[in-house]
Amino acid sequence: MSVIKCNCEKCKIYLHESKIHYSVFCGCEDCRQAGEWGHSKGGPLPEKLQKLIYVRSDIKEVEGKKYMHAYQLRSNARSTRIYCKECYSIIGIDHINYKDTVFMLIPQLCKTDLDLSIKQVAAIFMNDYPYKDISMIGEDVFFMRDFKDENINHKYNTLMRPLRPEYKKPKGISFIQLIKEVDGVTVLNLKQGQKILNS
Repeated sequence: MSVIKCNCEKCKIYLHESKIHYSVFCGCEDCRQAGEWGHSKGGPLPEKLQKLIYVRSDIKEVEGKKYMHAYQLRSNARSTRIYCKECYSIIGIDHINYKDTVFMLIPQLCKTDLDLSIKQVAAIFMNDYPYKDISMIGEDVFFMRDFKDENINHKYNTLMRPLRPEYKKPKGISFIQLIKEVDGVTVLNLKQGQKILNS
């Protein structure tokens, strides 16, 4: 049974399944801004280019729910993140496109005993990435500037389709259910383009 926990270890999510289904690099502003906001509150320092991993939305056990809080960056947010209120680690992220089949985490921003040796298959939203250094992205990683080109979208979906798990009813609770069980959702009202860290 694998665990995802915050840096102060007050919050723990135990998973029914230890498999990481896929991993991508993400250059999007939202991932970067959410990590930087958490760091401004005392949380871990995010990498410039986030490495995201995706696990099945099936939680066996939760510890420290009273320390968890859900946040959205803006009122029109498509993602909801659960942070620890004590150390501001991000311990999981839902996006409406996941349809509660998977949830996402950023290993740099929490702790986990999942096997993190999985290779990233794509680099997405790279038009949002403000830094010049992309040396961490290998030549065999599918590179996407945005999702506006239908041909690129088709290639991406063809690549990802066999990696995405089919929905199945969780044995425990889903990540969306956990969001409903923590003490509410706070909308941060961060402005798009707003820099939080001076880097």
